[in-house]
Amino acid sequence: MKYAYASKTGNVEKIIKKLGLEALKIVDGTEKIDGDYVIFTYTCGKGKTPKPVLTFLENNPNVKAVVGSGSNSKSHIETFNFGAENIGRDYNVPVLAKLNGVGTDEDIELIKTELAKL
Repeated sequence: MKYAYASKTGNVEKIIKKLGLEALKIVDGTEKIDGDYVIFTYTCGKGKTPKPVLTFLENNPNVKAVVGSGSNSKSHIETFNFGAENIGRDYNVPVLAKLNGVGTDEDIELIKTELAKL
């Protein structure tokens, strides 16, 4: 399985590193990935999937699952990880995890288990 990620504040990139994955970094969405992949993303605005991620998905439709990182602070609790939820709904793929920031060690182990099943 291949992996792609977008990281605005660095949290998603830290998750990728914690997982020990080699992954394609999405900068503007024009990047290409061959074959099936899992995407890691953040949420922007009020529950929106970042535009570079949307562009990337349009150009690379073989997404098989998504992992989200977000903030569940009071100002974002109602849209917590909607970036990942939107991808899951729009591409009919599972959301493997919705992390607060970089997640906990338990979150990382859960993601490893879920990725191994793909």
